[in-house]
Amino acid sequence: MDGRSSRWARHRAQRRIELIRTARSAVDELGAQASMEEIASACKTSKSVYYRYFGDKAGLQRAVGEYTVTRMRDRLEEAARAAGSFEDTVEAMVAEYLLSIERSAPVYRFVVALPPETGRARHERHRAERGRGERARGERSGADEAPAESGGERYGIQEFVESVTALLAQAHVRHSPAAHRLAEPVLGYWAASTIGMVRGAGEAWMSTPAGTERLSRERMTELIVGWAVDGLRPPGAPVPEPPST
Repeated sequence: MDGRSSRWARHRAQRRIELIRTARSAVDELGAQASMEEIASACKTSKSVYYRYFGDKAGLQRAVGEYTVTRMRDRLEEAARAAGSFEDTVEAMVAEYLLSIERSAPVYRFVVALPPETGRARHERHRAERGRGERARGERSGADEAPAESGGERYGIQEFVESVTALLAQAHVRHSPAAHRLAEPVLGYWAASTIGMVRGAGEAWMSTPAGTERLSRERMTELIVGWAVDGLRPPGAPVPEPPST
């Protein structure tokens, strides 16, 4: 890539980040069902600009999702790293997750509403993105569209879930005595089911109907941590013996 193409690519990447950030703010104000036209109007630009950078609304949802969950994942990783025990790790991760979705509930709904991509759909999207990048550069050669921010890995919704599942599994191994550690594949099943429970409980809490008293974030964190660490046994119930191997 020559100097001119490199400068253009940097400019385009910076502009893309600006559009993602302003779209995120617009969705936070307008709600998760905001249309491309409403988002563009709130951002004081034209709808065609968003179509040129993101292709369609699904492309914008995907970009805002990558931007949002990548930062959420970084905060969860930092919280897990600072915790001194397994329970502290779960509590820190749950508290950060609930804080994130409460702080920007419309944005969270906007990005999770995007259906998962099939392999073919992902391939076609990448081809379309490359085509848009080439047209925007006037057919100049060079790198494809830059990520939401350079210097780190991007996470879509599914990659985010898988990454946080791995974080939880690592915390279990790090903080559990060798004799009590789960082995694969059970460790993976347990971590995936726990993350699914946390996400489901968090989304149900966030979607508490209007007029219904919603538990505080602190109380919800306490409940979810209890379910994740101690399970759903009634208080005082005997702990079942582990299965024989």
